[in-house]
Amino acid sequence: DLHSFPTRRSSDLWELVDISVAAAATGDARGVLGIAVSTSSDGNPITVLLFGIIRSTSFPTLTIGAPVYASTAGDVVVTQPTTTDYVIRIVGFGMTAGEMFFFPDNDYTTHV
Repeated sequence: DLHSFPTRRSSDLWELVDISVAAAATGDARGVLGIAVSTSSDGNPITVLLFGIIRSTSFPTLTIGAPVYASTAGDVVVTQPTTTDYVIRIVGFGMTAGEMFFFPDNDYTTHV
């Protein structure tokens, strides 16, 4: 799952990313992003990758060299979001069908 590190004080440090939420809300996709490399439950520790290569069977089928985008509910997608007011943010690039180079771009835009 894709997580954001909120810029505001929170009881939980990492929240699932949601590209549809307003700035400073829980899961805002405009801040620091990380991707979970371990499973956990709410309130318990989790290991988060900030930069590097990650494999997952839950990724959509990735294309080598093609961008991967943040989505809703902590998901990643291979198609750029087109919903009005949704954040468009590249989080990495496909290396194989199930392996991504996780390298979140600091830039983002909002679809109009």
